[in-house]
Amino acid sequence: MGAAEDSIREELIGAVLGELSLLRRDVKQLSELLEASGRQFKDDGELTLLRFTARYEQFLREFSGSTADVLAKATSFDEARDQLLGEISLRQYDEAHGRSRELLRDVLREERRRAGGIARTELAVWSVCTAIGAAMLSVGAFAALHFFGK
Repeated sequence: MGAAEDSIREELIGAVLGELSLLRRDVKQLSELLEASGRQFKDDGELTLLRFTARYEQFLREFSGSTADVLAKATSFDEARDQLLGEISLRQYDEAHGRSRELLRDVLREERRRAGGIARTELAVWSVCTAIGAAMLSVGAFAALHFFGK
């Protein structure tokens, strides 16, 4: 029986060596595939990085352009706001000046009725005081609008 056991052992050893040879070949093919996949992954990663960089730069250019547009619109808005505040101040000045003139006329009419007339110096003093008051009111209104407008 020694010969039969030896031949079985040799057949088993041959079968194991055959399987090891197949396994070695499979491992070699697998490592070649892994190497090729690694190179492909690296190349794809670099390509993706280049695309990402190009899109990032494009985004920055577009963002810079839109930011410039927003800043230009903000500047024009500031100019329009300042113009509007100036217009409002002028209107308030005109209204205040008109009211002060009406008040002055009313006062002068009453004085004429009471005193029979008013001296020119008194009229001049009233006019100057009214003009100064109207100017102060207009400047105050403009300052308040400018202060509260921002």
